[in-house]
Amino acid sequence: MIFETKTTLNTAGIIADIKKDARDIQAPLDSMVLQDSNFFCPIKTGVLQHSAILNSRIGSGELVWRTPYARRLYYEYKKPAHQANPNACAKWFEAAKARWFDKWVKFVNERIKR
Repeated sequence: MIFETKTTLNTAGIIADIKKDARDIQAPLDSMVLQDSNFFCPIKTGVLQHSAILNSRIGSGELVWRTPYARRLYYEYKKPAHQANPNACAKWFEAAKARWFDKWVKFVNERIKR
């Protein structure tokens, strides 16, 4: 007995589905990453953290902390004696990624599997 089969793979459809899933997940992922990053962001008046909410385009995958001192604090932050945020540190996005990257991956994977 011999069977012949022919399979075709709709790669364009698969790619379109993946792109749609990525677009649908990006905004909630951006919000999560922003919140987790702000957990490590220095606070004096709250303007720096709030700048990320105002200047980031949620859904684009780009988060922006925009104040005249944001770059300096991101790379050269030295914790003063009286910091309102005990978790504050330099490179707050990197700190959040080191702590919560697995949570972010799990979040994306759970939504893709739906």
